[in-house]
Amino acid sequence: MIDWHCHILPGIDDGPPEMEQSLSMAGLLAQAGFSDVYCTPHLMRGCYDAGNAAVREGVAALQELLAVRGIPLKLHTGREYCLDEYLLTSLEDPLPLGDSLLILVEIQPGITADMVRQVLYSVVRSGFTPVIAHPERCRLLEPSLIPGDSRGLPGFIRNMFTGAQRSRPEQPSPDASGNPLLDYLRDLGCSFQGNLGSFNGYYGSRSRQVAETLRRLGIYDRYGSDLHAPAQAPAILGT
Repeated sequence: MIDWHCHILPGIDDGPPEMEQSLSMAGLLAQAGFSDVYCTPHLMRGCYDAGNAAVREGVAALQELLAVRGIPLKLHTGREYCLDEYLLTSLEDPLPLGDSLLILVEIQPGITADMVRQVLYSVVRSGFTPVIAHPERCRLLEPSLIPGDSRGLPGFIRNMFTGAQRSRPEQPSPDASGNPLLDYLRDLGCSFQGNLGSFNGYYGSRSRQVAETLRRLGIYDRYGSDLHAPAQAPAILGT
């Protein structure tokens, strides 16, 4: 399984402050069945703005220690870009997900739908594919809600990952979500990454209901833990 969104690097953002915690997180992810992890620290100007070199160095240092500890996890570089007025400037020196042209983007509260359309259209025009991080936690992207269910973890995690990260599911009709912005982003070619914790209520019942609805609509094509600390793992991964 692949974790497409994880704050595992130490001392970069609001993830673990020390390397030992990063190693603990890595062990828990491997125990849950993950083989690959994309390290995606925040890039948020004025708050979390470590350079790309620091991310690459952090990945290399952690990967070396994983080998020493015998933790079978392959790390990949990446960032979680804040969708703001600086995003396009940041992409002049991009750090996509691994060797791909995928750019993980978080839509912050308070941003307008028009700005989301304009910025992500420009990202696509620049040759990148935006991956929308945890859309179930973004009010702008909520579809017409359908009562959802919740399944146990970690079995549900494995079921979601089967096939979801190999190819995009068959898409419903363009207006199926009932949300013009969500449908626009899907038509634009955006990818959508769901947080595993959303499906077991870690972020509250509303996010769980939205996540279930987005899953039924075939919106997600990849999932991530969005882990920030070892203590979150039991609730998010079921470890």
